[in-house]
Amino acid sequence: MTIALIGTEDSVRATARVGLVSPQANEELAVSITHVGHETISCTDWNELEERAQSESLDLVFCHESCIESMPAEWSVPVIRMETDGTVNEQALPALLSLAVEVAIKTTRLSELEDLVGGIRSGSAMVGNTPPMRRLQGAVSRAADCDATVLIEGPTGSGKSLAARAIHLKSRRCGDVLVVKDCGSVSAEGLSTAIAEHTKTTIVLEDVDQLSAAAQSVLVKHLKERTTSRAPSMPRLIATTSAHIPEMVARGAFREDLYYRLHAFPVMVPGLHERVDDIPSLADAILDSGVSASGRNHQGFTPAARILLESVQWPGHVAQLEATIRRGQMLAGGAAIDREHLIAEAASGVANVAPQSVTGNAVAEEVVLTEAAIRPFEEEEKFLLGRALQATNGNVRRAAQLLGIGRATLYRKIQQYQLRLH
Repeated sequence: MTIALIGTEDSVRATARVGLVSPQANEELAVSITHVGHETISCTDWNELEERAQSESLDLVFCHESCIESMPAEWSVPVIRMETDGTVNEQALPALLSLAVEVAIKTTRLSELEDLVGGIRSGSAMVGNTPPMRRLQGAVSRAADCDATVLIEGPTGSGKSLAARAIHLKSRRCGDVLVVKDCGSVSAEGLSTAIAEHTKTTIVLEDVDQLSAAAQSVLVKHLKERTTSRAPSMPRLIATTSAHIPEMVARGAFREDLYYRLHAFPVMVPGLHERVDDIPSLADAILDSGVSASGRNHQGFTPAARILLESVQWPGHVAQLEATIRRGQMLAGGAAIDREHLIAEAASGVANVAPQSVTGNAVAEEVVLTEAAIRPFEEEEKFLLGRALQATNGNVRRAAQLLGIGRATLYRKIQQYQLRLH
């Protein structure tokens, strides 16, 4: 499940790619553009520029006035006419280049959002094929087909906001803009106004457990009115929470009648620990989602990096996984993401890492390592898996839990290394 609704700032290139169309070389303008950190593509005519543009996207084109008439009719990139002598107003040049960068960023954002909306509607944005994810995908589709109030529960970072947007985009209200309210900051008056003003769309109440007592009263009143036959036009309500609301009800921190009314259609978003076998496809989807933003292809993950991703417990769930992969992508610098690019972020969640030992036995916390003590990674992994199976007397389910990986992954490793079930 890709949780980024738009690309991050550092995923968008901060330079413009500028095309120069002139029958004569215009080195002075090209130098002026590259001097301030932008890229130039110089061509003698539009045919050459079109060929280059197929592999190198452009943000702005400077065209000599003699070539304006031959500009392709369907050309969509902004074009600035050069002076007769092939120059551009030096004072206007910085502003034009800045505008080109801004247009590139906005275009990228729009493309990402369009891809996300299409992915949500088709179901491809909610990555995963494990039983918990299939249950979630089915619940989202059923919730979209009705108009009941939905309560989405799940741990922080698991993707509740994406599930809420998926319900809206699959529903009959998808033509209207989704309204999102942070319950930690919305007042009773603000909530009442939002309900009154947005009657035809969906309102998402994020972290509904943080609603003030006054705002809870407003929401209860609204939900009661929905049940009457003379109720006015009402928005669809979707609430999300990471808290265990029944416990809050028990200690008087949340209204019991509000909880039951919100709980009309419950949706559970599983934590990443419940669907470890989805991690490989999730990691690939996260990496692929950055391609359109950066404009660069990626080299994927090394086998060691994939093993590490499946060995971490990820207390921050999908959000932490995505942040770690984004960081690893920057550290890799265009190469394949390796274990070393991920280990700094993932170290806090690693479960049962292989012992740093020459003999393979448990060692003291303090040990002096030499190069002779380091074994090949596959050998270390085989040793670790074998220990887990031996400790659990061949109980694959329990061994997988101890290792923090999925059973399907462990079965695959057992076959790969031809391990014995003790």
